[in-house]
Amino acid sequence: MKELLLNLLNDYLKIFPNEIERQKDIYEFLNNHGNDEITDWNNFVGHIVAGGFIYAKKEKKFLVLHHRDLDMFLYPGGHIDISDTNPLEAAIREVIEETGIKGIKEVILSNNKLIPIDIDTHTIPYNERLNLPSHKRFEFRYLFTIETVEIVKPDYDESSEYKWISMEELYNDKNFGTIAKKINSIINDIGEND
Repeated sequence: MKELLLNLLNDYLKIFPNEIERQKDIYEFLNNHGNDEITDWNNFVGHIVAGGFIYAKKEKKFLVLHHRDLDMFLYPGGHIDISDTNPLEAAIREVIEETGIKGIKEVILSNNKLIPIDIDTHTIPYNERLNLPSHKRFEFRYLFTIETVEIVKPDYDESSEYKWISMEELYNDKNFGTIAKKINSIINDIGEND
């Protein structure tokens, strides 16, 4: 997995060369940790995770889930399992597990469909309920589309509710940072190619 992720990171930076500085932490993490350590949930230096934004094309809405422990709305995603062969596979599995939506299609940026639309490093605060220390997550973030808004079957162990939000709401939510601008550009390209 480590070699695959390093190759994906290098290919990602060919598409987004202005992010070289932003990706220094994940590059350092991958180079300083063994293959078994990088996705280990118990590595509290950090670990690689995967997730995905779901965009309903007809209504032009994104799905967000209210995360119980973090008390905020996020897109579905989570840990890479030992059975996952790559981060896209992990993101698809996590999306299905957390939403019940199965008919998703990944948005492909290049000839390598495993390249995510974004790679983000963020710190997860101490989790009192599970007694987990603060740690970094290095997240491979994908974009998936469905034709129309669907009823969601959230994993209520993790999420308390869900909602479909507009691009404007995505922009205005501080938790999504600069990803909203990137997603908007990609969505506009999808619309032109439909």
